[in-house]
Amino acid sequence: MKTRRFVLVASALAIGAFGLTGCGSTNTRQTGVGHLRNNLTPELSTLAWRHAEVNNHLATARNQQFRSMNEDLGRVLLYVDRPTRLTPAPVAY
Repeated sequence: MKTRRFVLVASALAIGAFGLTGCGSTNTRQTGVGHLRNNLTPELSTLAWRHAEVNNHLATARNQQFRSMNEDLGRVLLYVDRPTRLTPAPVAY
């Protein structure tokens, strides 16, 4: 009998605590209409890309620049005034 009373009291306290806190947010500035009007697309960083896509594009550009810099440095150190014609990529020379 005591365990049943304990379970009833514990469940009533849990339901009461959940009812007092609720699921809603008390911060109306983040969820209000004014906040939405100020930033209609919060997930976009540019006109078409999200923050992750911008970071991926920058990482790709940085990687290509450093790889081409290594090729250019190799050409400078070998004292070659024009690129080799044996490159797999087309070279506008």
